[in-house]
Amino acid sequence: MKPLLISLLFSPLFFGSGNPSAQQNTSAKGPIAGKAWGLPLNKTVVLPMSWIPAGTFVMGSPETEAGRKPDESPQTTVTLTKGYWIGNTEVTIGEWNAVTGMNVRDKVNKLLKDTTMYDFMGKKMLIRDFMHFDKNDPDKVLANENDELPMYFVNWNEAMQFCKKLTSQERAAHRLPAGYEYTLPTEAQWEYACRAGSTGATYYGATDTLAWYGGNSFKGYKGKGFGNPVTGSRNVAGKLPNKWGMYDMLGNLWEWCYDWYGPYPGGKVTDPVGPASGIYRVNRGGSFGSGINDERSANRATNPPNEDSAWRGFRIVLSPIK
Repeated sequence: MKPLLISLLFSPLFFGSGNPSAQQNTSAKGPIAGKAWGLPLNKTVVLPMSWIPAGTFVMGSPETEAGRKPDESPQTTVTLTKGYWIGNTEVTIGEWNAVTGMNVRDKVNKLLKDTTMYDFMGKKMLIRDFMHFDKNDPDKVLANENDELPMYFVNWNEAMQFCKKLTSQERAAHRLPAGYEYTLPTEAQWEYACRAGSTGATYYGATDTLAWYGGNSFKGYKGKGFGNPVTGSRNVAGKLPNKWGMYDMLGNLWEWCYDWYGPYPGGKVTDPVGPASGIYRVNRGGSFGSGINDERSANRATNPPNEDSAWRGFRIVLSPIK
C-alpha cells in the first residue's frame, strides 16, 4: 500500500491550497469535476487521481533560474480551458499488473524476447540491441520489483496502450465523462500540475525534501539496483507532495508526456498539444539517477518513443480528448 501516514499529513487539505481535489469521489457513476477520483483498476486496486482546475500559467523558466536550458524558453503563457484529473503518483508496478497482468519481470522478459524491428531515429533495431541488453539475463537490467515502486521499462507506445485500455474499460463500465479519455499528460498539463501554482524552480523548496534524485537516492537504498553506490527508484509517495497532492513529480522516474518534442512558441497559447510530428517524445521530472538541475518544474528531456528504460515511467491523466 502507498504510505497512508504521509498521504494524510501532506494532503491538499494539509497545505490548504483550495484545490477542490481534497474530497475524493468514489461514486460508481464515475469521476465528478471538482473532486478527486479513485480509478478502479480491478476489484482490489484503485489508482488515486487529483482534480486539476482550468487555469493559466507561465510555462518554461526565466533566464535567472539556475540550471535552466535553452529549450525552456521563450517562456509561454499557457491557458488550459478545461480541468482534468491526474494520477497522484507515477503508475506503480502493482497498478500496471492490475491492468496488464504483467509485473516488471514479465515486462523485461517480453522486451528481451521481442524480435520486432523498431525505428530509433531512422534506424531499425531490436529494443534490446538499442538498449545494449543481454537477451538471456533479465537480472542484469532489473532492480527491485515490489508493487509500490513506479513501473519502469515502459516505452511511450506501451504507456499509451495502457491508457487506451483504461479508456475502453471505463467506457464499458459507463464511468467515462463525455469528451474525456485516459492518456498521457501534455507537456503543458504536466508542468501546470507540477507547479501547482508555484513559479520557482521547484514546487516546494529544497530538492531533497520532494525528490529522489542522484544526490540522495542511494542513501538508505536496499536491494538490487544500479551503479556504485547502488541505487534505484523508490516506493512512490515517499517525499513531500506539491500543493495539489501529486507525489514524485520531480525525481524517482522520468515521466513520458504526450507531446512530440519541439520549441516553445512564446506569447500566449491555449490548450497546446505539441508539434504534429517529431523524432522524440518529451519526458519530464528527472529521476533517481539525474542531477539536481534536472529536478526542476521547467526541465525538459527527450527520448525515442520506442525506448524502454529503468529510469523512465509514466503518470496518467483523464483529460479532454485531444
